Amino acid sequence: MRVAYSSKKYEVVHEVESKRRKDQWTIEDDEKLAEIVIHNVQNGRTQLEAFEQAAQALNRTKQACGFRWNKTLRTQYGQVLNSVRKRPKQLMRSHLKLALTSFEELTEAYNDLEMKYSELQSEYEKMQKWLQQGSSLIKEKA
Repeated sequence: MRVAYSSKKYEVVHEVESKRRKDQWTIEDDEKLAEIVIHNVQNGRTQLEAFEQAAQALNRTKQACGFRWNKTLRTQYGQVLNSVRKRPKQLMRSHLKLALTSFEELTEAYNDLEMKYSELQSEYEKMQKWLQQGSSLIKEKA
């Protein structure tokens, strides 16, 4: 910002630098924080975990990240956050359904294998008896 003072005898031009705090949040910082929070919530983690992760990524405290999120960004990203909060439940339902289906398939496969094992064991025992009988007959004839 430039401020000019003038009088009849002289003109003074004074440069006033706009002061920027060292720890002032930038647009990039805000976007990174929002990205981390949304990603964590979408993957079923908490906002507190997101603040810890963001603190490391942005070289700030988790408290500062939490304050910035709750004070400034939460209103901007509220709809996105609500929509991703619903997704993990839907994903969990589909994963649970898939797991139950897989469990049923595994149970069925296990039962089939158990039945085939019993059949093979029975055939093995019959073969052993047959070999013993054949061995006995050979010994008698010899």
